[in-house]
Amino acid sequence: MRVRSKPFALAIGAVLIVVLVVVVAVATSGNDAQAACETTDADCVHVAAGAPIQIGSLLSKEQGSGKDGLVAVKLAMDYLDGRFDGVNGRLLDHPVSLLSADDGCSPAGGRKGAKQLLQESNLIATVGTTCSSAALGEADRLMSAAKVPLISPSNSAPLLTDPSRHQRYYFRTSFNDLIQGEVVAEFANSKIAKRRAAVFYTPDAYSRQLSDAFAKQFRRKGGMVVAQLDVQAKGGIKAAAAKAAGSRPNFIFVPMLEPTCHQTVAAVKAEPALKSASIVVAEACQDPSFLKALGPASNGIYASGPGASKAASNNFYRREYLPAFIEKTGAAPTAVFNTNSFDASNLIFATIRRVTEIQPGGELLINREELRSALLDITGYEGLSGTLNCTPSGDCAQGARISIYQAPAWPAVQPNAMPVFSESRTIAELTSGL
Repeated sequence: MRVRSKPFALAIGAVLIVVLVVVVAVATSGNDAQAACETTDADCVHVAAGAPIQIGSLLSKEQGSGKDGLVAVKLAMDYLDGRFDGVNGRLLDHPVSLLSADDGCSPAGGRKGAKQLLQESNLIATVGTTCSSAALGEADRLMSAAKVPLISPSNSAPLLTDPSRHQRYYFRTSFNDLIQGEVVAEFANSKIAKRRAAVFYTPDAYSRQLSDAFAKQFRRKGGMVVAQLDVQAKGGIKAAAAKAAGSRPNFIFVPMLEPTCHQTVAAVKAEPALKSASIVVAEACQDPSFLKALGPASNGIYASGPGASKAASNNFYRREYLPAFIEKTGAAPTAVFNTNSFDASNLIFATIRRVTEIQPGGELLINREELRSALLDITGYEGLSGTLNCTPSGDCAQGARISIYQAPAWPAVQPNAMPVFSESRTIAELTSGL
């Protein structure tokens, strides 16, 4: 089984798909359909005739990626009928209902939000989480125990899809930070020739794992990591900046969330010994709030993140998706993962179409294990965020282009901003031989 449709073609063909599914379902006996769920009825979702198909979102209400991501989920629901008209389309002739919870961008928030969503026994799949820390060992574990696929548009922590930690029903359309860490290290090494790096991090899954990924690759390229500092340790941000100054780095990497990100950069720039060091912040910090907080002091600061050129050159994105986003919110997206959220939603809709059996009278029968298997059959899916090929690891983005932008020309505030450095890598390239 292969799912190859483009997301914007999926909804356009929805009516034909529904007709085909109905024909197949009529030819399939009710006994055959029920047999798929004989192991335990908990493995199946029964959606009564005319009842809504329940999906969830577990996204941060505070982070820009979460807020933009929720808009993208709603746009995908709108586009189920092949047009953005402000009215949700239907899926297999059923309405789609969205249950939303806040991931709190924390382990406790991920746990609480997942439990809240799972109170709905007919929850079929969820888009989330925004933050890696909300998923790792919390939302990913709870959703997998309930056999509810959790597809994240913005989690990037490597451990989430590491075989030693991966939960079976966890997937993501975002890139793996093994890639971002490698490209930032390459930028420091080959583009601006910096050989002494200091890394600041917070002790959460996203920040710590990305700092480690960068440090490993920077050392492999012959650089020296002179300091790797937790800004939440004793003394806080100012003490960490002072300690880094004593190590005399000429390159500084700050992979963390706002507002801690701009506070850390401000402390770094206040240290005379660090004034000439090149500073790179990661994609979670590539936000207008960072530039606003630092004002002119932000000029010249680099930001890494997914390359924006693919979406910008996509006719569907420019002519339909982006205008619909702006009409819905009054502004263009400010965070980098909204297209990943649109893609995650469409993967859910595509696999629901693929595995659902329509019973006489209009009831839908959805086998949870078959739904996961259908996600694993996604190959060559041309989404707005890139080409998706889902694997048992949970990584659907097998590669990514990471670009480096220099403030004030960040895509978050200048949609046509051009990167100063951009390279593509695959997970396979970075894990071969390990």
